[in-house]
Amino acid sequence: MENTSGFVYYVSIAGITGTATPDVDVVGTAVQRIKSHTDIPVVVGFGVRTPEQAGAISKGADGVVVGTALVDALKATLTDDDNATASTVDSVLSLVQDLKQGIIDAT
Repeated sequence: MENTSGFVYYVSIAGITGTATPDVDVVGTAVQRIKSHTDIPVVVGFGVRTPEQAGAISKGADGVVVGTALVDALKATLTDDDNATASTVDSVLSLVQDLKQGIIDAT
């Protein structure tokens, strides 16, 4: 890892994103191990869906990626023709704010 730049993206689960939940203790141990070999940021993604998970993972990682949960929040508000509704932005924004609060509460 001595010639790397940017950041390390640690995949927190094996399998298809959005289908499993990461074990935050295992993730924390893995992030610490990676950080012992590099000074570049370590970002964790895959399976992170809740504010509590984001907060727990953020304690050791430099960043947390939430994807499927945001897509699901968006999709839940779409019309049958896949068009946004009046609640689409509010739904996604609400989840983002909850995720942010989960990280703040964990620090």
